[in-house]
Amino acid sequence: MNELPKRPMVGAANIILNEKGEILLMKRAKESKTFPDMWGLVGGVIDWGETPAEAAKREAMEEIGVEVEVLQFVGRYYLTDTKSKGKVIGLPHYARIVSGTPHAAQPEETQEVKWFLPEEVRNMELAYKHKQILEDEGLI
Repeated sequence: MNELPKRPMVGAANIILNEKGEILLMKRAKESKTFPDMWGLVGGVIDWGETPAEAAKREAMEEIGVEVEVLQFVGRYYLTDTKSKGKVIGLPHYARIVSGTPHAAQPEETQEVKWFLPEEVRNMELAYKHKQILEDEGLI
């Protein structure tokens, strides 16, 4: 197994809601190095030279096969714990789907994609600090 870098990873995540107020989450692959088999927001690591918004858009296309419009930056979240096996800086954004239907487009990273009611998410354990992000935004 490859070792994770000895420096923080920086990632961008998408908060995607539908007209019913449901929250779109993806279930991470069982083989994932970080938070395997857990639900979380759609997102991933920012590539060198890429802005957080560009990364959020790219990750949505790669992981769930949809084009998103990034609407608003939410804030910075810092995580150090044993499940992530390192330090992570998360940069979540609100986004909306402009084309495509969400599905597990990258099976090696995403097992399943599903819309959840806020009350369902409130009782779930999510990857990274995704639950705190949704709580801070008043969504759950």
